[in-house]
Amino acid sequence: MLNRSFILRKMTLQDIDEVMQIEKQSFTLPWSRESYLGELKNNFATYLVCDCEGEVAGYGGIWVVFEEAHITNVAVALDFRQAGIGTAVMEELEKTAREKKARRILLEVRPSNRAALKMYQNLDYLPTGVRKHYYSDNNEDAIIMTKFLFDNGKGEIDCKTY
Repeated sequence: MLNRSFILRKMTLQDIDEVMQIEKQSFTLPWSRESYLGELKNNFATYLVCDCEGEVAGYGGIWVVFEEAHITNVAVALDFRQAGIGTAVMEELEKTAREKKARRILLEVRPSNRAALKMYQNLDYLPTGVRKHYYSDNNEDAIIMTKFLFDNGKGEIDCKTY
Protein backbone atom coordinates (compact mmCIF):
# COMPACT_ATOMS: atom_id res chain seq x y z
CA MET A 1 0.00 0.00 0.00
CA LEU A 2 2.71 2.49 0.88
CA ASN A 3 4.06 2.40 -2.68
CA ARG A 4 0.67 3.26 -4.19
CA SER A 5 -0.58 6.79 -4.68
CA PHE A 6 -3.95 8.06 -3.56
CA ILE A 7 -6.05 11.17 -3.81
CA LEU A 8 -8.90 12.44 -1.69
CA ARG A 9 -11.88 13.61 -3.70
CA LYS A 10 -15.62 14.13 -3.39
CA MET A 11 -17.70 10.96 -3.43
CA THR A 12 -19.70 10.42 -6.61
CA LEU A 13 -22.58 8.18 -7.60
CA GLN A 14 -20.05 5.90 -9.32
CA ASP A 15 -18.34 5.25 -5.95
CA ILE A 16 -21.44 3.90 -4.17
CA ASP A 17 -20.91 0.20 -4.96
CA GLU A 18 -17.39 0.22 -3.52
CA VAL A 19 -18.47 2.37 -0.56
CA MET A 20 -21.20 -0.16 0.21
CA GLN A 21 -18.66 -3.02 0.20
CA ILE A 22 -16.47 -1.16 2.70
CA GLU A 23 -19.53 -0.17 4.75
CA LYS A 24 -20.59 -3.80 5.10
CA GLN A 25 -17.12 -5.02 6.09
CA SER A 26 -16.65 -2.16 8.58
CA PHE A 27 -19.92 -1.79 10.50
CA THR A 28 -22.38 -4.11 12.21
CA LEU A 29 -25.09 -1.55 11.37
CA PRO A 30 -24.18 -0.50 7.81
CA TRP A 31 -25.92 2.41 6.17
CA SER A 32 -28.13 1.63 3.19
CA ARG A 33 -27.41 2.52 -0.42
CA GLU A 34 -30.40 4.88 -0.25
CA SER A 35 -28.82 6.69 2.72
CA TYR A 36 -25.69 7.43 0.71
CA LEU A 37 -27.68 8.47 -2.34
CA GLY A 38 -29.56 10.92 -0.12
CA GLU A 39 -26.37 12.21 1.45
CA LEU A 40 -24.91 13.03 -1.96
CA LYS A 41 -27.85 15.45 -2.40
CA ASN A 42 -27.67 16.90 1.14
CA ASN A 43 -26.49 20.52 1.05
CA PHE A 44 -25.10 20.29 4.61
CA ALA A 45 -23.05 17.17 3.85
CA THR A 46 -19.66 16.56 2.30
CA TYR A 47 -18.59 12.99 1.53
CA LEU A 48 -15.08 12.13 0.43
CA VAL A 49 -13.40 9.01 -0.87
CA CYS A 50 -9.77 8.02 -0.81
CA ASP A 51 -9.12 6.94 -4.39
CA CYS A 52 -6.11 4.64 -4.63
CA GLU A 53 -5.30 4.22 -8.30
CA GLY A 54 -8.99 3.92 -9.22
CA GLU A 55 -10.05 1.85 -6.20
CA VAL A 56 -11.99 3.29 -3.26
CA ALA A 57 -9.75 2.61 -0.27
CA GLY A 58 -11.79 4.54 2.27
CA TYR A 59 -14.35 7.26 2.74
CA GLY A 60 -15.81 9.66 5.24
CA GLY A 61 -18.59 12.15 5.65
CA ILE A 62 -19.31 15.32 7.56
CA TRP A 63 -22.29 17.57 8.09
CA VAL A 64 -21.65 21.24 8.77
CA VAL A 65 -24.62 23.17 10.14
CA PHE A 66 -23.82 26.69 11.30
CA GLU A 67 -20.88 26.53 13.72
CA GLU A 68 -21.04 22.79 14.35
CA ALA A 69 -19.71 19.92 12.27
CA HIS A 70 -20.58 16.27 12.79
CA ILE A 71 -18.56 13.37 11.41
CA THR A 72 -21.15 10.90 10.17
CA ASN A 73 -18.84 8.03 9.29
CA VAL A 74 -15.29 7.09 8.36
CA ALA A 75 -14.23 3.67 7.09
CA VAL A 76 -11.25 2.10 5.38
CA ALA A 77 -11.25 -1.07 3.28
CA LEU A 78 -9.63 -4.06 4.98
CA ASP A 79 -6.72 -4.21 2.51
CA PHE A 80 -5.84 -0.57 3.16
CA ARG A 81 -6.03 -0.35 6.96
CA GLN A 82 -3.13 0.87 9.09
CA ALA A 83 -1.75 2.96 6.19
CA GLY A 84 -2.90 6.40 7.35
CA ILE A 85 -5.95 6.61 5.10
CA GLY A 86 -8.40 7.14 7.98
CA THR A 87 -6.25 9.97 9.30
CA ALA A 88 -5.97 11.54 5.83
CA VAL A 89 -9.76 11.40 5.40
CA MET A 90 -10.30 12.91 8.86
CA GLU A 91 -7.85 15.74 8.17
CA GLU A 92 -9.59 16.56 4.89
CA LEU A 93 -13.00 16.53 6.60
CA GLU A 94 -11.60 18.90 9.24
CA LYS A 95 -10.36 21.18 6.46
CA THR A 96 -13.90 21.20 5.05
CA ALA A 97 -15.31 22.10 8.48
CA ARG A 98 -12.83 24.96 8.87
CA GLU A 99 -13.63 26.29 5.37
CA LYS A 100 -17.32 26.31 6.30
CA LYS A 101 -16.49 28.19 9.54
CA ALA A 102 -17.38 25.42 11.97
CA ARG A 103 -16.05 26.02 15.47
CA ARG A 104 -16.10 22.41 16.60
CA ILE A 105 -16.47 18.88 15.26
CA LEU A 106 -18.37 16.12 17.04
CA LEU A 107 -18.46 12.40 16.45
CA GLU A 108 -19.62 9.23 18.16
CA VAL A 109 -17.47 6.15 18.52
CA ARG A 110 -17.90 2.76 20.13
CA PRO A 111 -15.71 2.23 23.23
CA SER A 112 -14.83 -1.17 21.73
CA ASN A 113 -13.42 0.44 18.55
CA ARG A 114 -9.88 0.87 19.87
CA ALA A 115 -8.32 1.69 16.48
CA ALA A 116 -10.76 4.55 15.87
CA LEU A 117 -10.38 5.85 19.43
CA LYS A 118 -6.61 5.95 19.05
CA MET A 119 -6.86 7.77 15.71
CA TYR A 120 -9.29 10.36 17.10
CA GLN A 121 -7.13 10.95 20.16
CA ASN A 122 -4.07 11.39 17.92
CA LEU A 123 -6.07 14.01 15.99
CA ASP A 124 -6.79 15.90 19.27
CA TYR A 125 -10.40 14.86 19.76
CA LEU A 126 -11.45 14.85 23.40
CA PRO A 127 -14.10 12.68 25.05
CA THR A 128 -16.90 15.08 26.02
CA GLY A 129 -19.86 12.84 26.77
CA VAL A 130 -21.60 9.50 26.45
CA ARG A 131 -24.75 8.50 24.59
CA LYS A 132 -26.13 5.58 26.58
CA HIS A 133 -27.22 2.51 24.60
CA TYR A 134 -26.56 4.36 21.33
CA TYR A 135 -25.86 1.32 19.13
CA SER A 136 -29.00 -0.74 18.60
CA ASP A 137 -27.20 -3.95 17.62
CA ASN A 138 -25.78 -4.51 21.13
CA ASN A 139 -26.86 -1.47 23.20
CA GLU A 140 -23.25 -0.34 23.44
CA ASP A 141 -22.77 3.24 24.57
CA ALA A 142 -21.19 5.81 22.25
CA ILE A 143 -18.40 8.07 23.38
CA ILE A 144 -18.97 11.60 22.12
CA MET A 145 -15.68 13.13 21.05
CA THR A 146 -15.16 16.80 20.23
CA LYS A 147 -12.46 18.82 18.56
CA PHE A 148 -12.45 22.58 18.91
CA LEU A 149 -11.25 24.24 15.72
CA PHE A 150 -10.51 27.85 16.63
CA ASP A 151 -8.52 29.26 19.50
CA ASN A 152 -7.82 32.73 20.86
CA GLY A 153 -4.42 32.98 19.19
CA LYS A 154 -2.61 31.78 22.31
CA GLY A 155 -3.21 28.09 21.72
CA GLU A 156 -6.15 28.12 24.15
CA ILE A 157 -9.85 27.66 23.49
CA ASP A 158 -11.73 30.90 24.01
CA CYS A 159 -14.66 29.54 26.02
CA LYS A 160 -16.43 32.91 26.06
CA THR A 161 -17.38 32.33 22.44
CA TYR A 162 -19.14 29.02 23.19
